[in-house]
Amino acid sequence: MFCFPAMDESLPPFWATTQMSVQPFCSTEGSISGFSRIETRSQRQSKALKEHTASNALPEFGKSSSYTFSNYFIPVVKSVMPLPELDWADPKEVWAKMLEKERKYSRDPLYFRKHSFIQPRMRAILLDWLTEVCEVYRLHRETYYLAVDFVDRYLSVKHDIAKQRLQLVGTTALFIAAKLEEIYPPKISEFAYVTDGACTENEILHEELLMLKGLCWNLTPITVNSWLNIYLQLSCVTSKNGKTSNFSIPNYSQPRFVEVAQLLDLCILDVGSLQFSYSILAASALYHMLPVNVEQATGHSREELHPCIQWMTSFAHIIMEKGAATIRSFEQVQREDAHNIQTHAVDIASLDKALALQSTLGKETAENRSRSPNIESFKPLTPPSSTKKPALDSVIMIE
Repeated sequence: MFCFPAMDESLPPFWATTQMSVQPFCSTEGSISGFSRIETRSQRQSKALKEHTASNALPEFGKSSSYTFSNYFIPVVKSVMPLPELDWADPKEVWAKMLEKERKYSRDPLYFRKHSFIQPRMRAILLDWLTEVCEVYRLHRETYYLAVDFVDRYLSVKHDIAKQRLQLVGTTALFIAAKLEEIYPPKISEFAYVTDGACTENEILHEELLMLKGLCWNLTPITVNSWLNIYLQLSCVTSKNGKTSNFSIPNYSQPRFVEVAQLLDLCILDVGSLQFSYSILAASALYHMLPVNVEQATGHSREELHPCIQWMTSFAHIIMEKGAATIRSFEQVQREDAHNIQTHAVDIASLDKALALQSTLGKETAENRSRSPNIESFKPLTPPSSTKKPALDSVIMIE
């Protein structure tokens, strides 16, 4: 049976993340931040400014009040276009469309506030179960990550979905994703079967209509798996003159892909991944696992990647402890396509270890900051030494 536990009131809010310090973009002198008090009445009259706002629309403040401007500006970061010259399209236009599409397919990192009966761990257990289903039916990684995207975006626009319905949501998302991505998708009867009676065929069909309407039929996101394929291709096939002969044909090694993919499989289980875009997640995973020039291969600057890289550190540590990744062989799956099959290589136990390590690292960081009042400047991203990087049930039960 598919059973969810009662809500754990002691569970800390998942949105309680560490706030990052942002340095002022403007210097104190001659900037908005330099003003400490609004000018006096006599100074205002001497300037004889024309008033454009109705007086009755302005708030009333006491004469003794003082106001301080503390505006901080985040520097505008321009993404570099990493695509090489293409024979079939303008690379700048293609890259711009990709970034525009990523902004369109957004997820709400705080959507659990809309659902009183669903906890973040329930999502993790659901996704863990979906990976098992994908492995049993030899579904592709892209199918799995499409389903994950559908689940997150669907829950972002809905309210108060019952926990008993969560498995139906996940099953329906995988059902839709399989029809989009797989050549021979499993039949709806097979999706109902893997739930052990928790979901019927009619319920899946009904939920499918609700999900398609909730997603406004936007079913083609650029998933984190797609970004990983693009980044690995950029890091491997770009020649010295910036041209590639067959950019659409994968030229990267399969073991390298699996190494980074397993890290993403673990990270996606945690709700903290919702605060980052798919392109940022894939780029950060690439930084942790492979000795490549991440900024050149992804087009993202170190300022953009730094928060996600810091968050992902504990997850990368757990994956490296597991050792070299192996590519499984499947019947009726060609060897050159085996790395694209979603496997159940990470589990909830790995997630728990990563979160425990993340908590420990967070406490150590807080202690170090309390000892030193000075804020350390941002250091350039240096990939870890290559010697420290690895070479390469049909029913969900929630206890």
